[in-house]
Amino acid sequence: MTVHINDWEYMTVQGDNITADIIIWRRYRCRTDGLVEAFVDLNPHLAHIHRTSPFIPVGTFIRVPIDPSLIMGRPQILPTDSLWTDRAGYRI
Repeated sequence: MTVHINDWEYMTVQGDNITADIIIWRRYRCRTDGLVEAFVDLNPHLAHIHRTSPFIPVGTFIRVPIDPSLIMGRPQILPTDSLWTDRAGYRI
């Protein structure tokens, strides 16, 4: 799946034991490839924090990437590979 990020929003961490993947999960409520990586790219100040702990301290300002296709509720495109189909999706 391709991530189409065109903007971001500011947030402040307000709880204990919050990690990057928890923030993305709470924002989108689905598993998406590339959003946690985009989150880390938007927040280079977290690199120093992650050397000591995976948790983001309370009161830290962060930028959360916005993917409009996920916000609008478009379903993710899942691969069609299975034991009974080939790469093109035809039955074997």
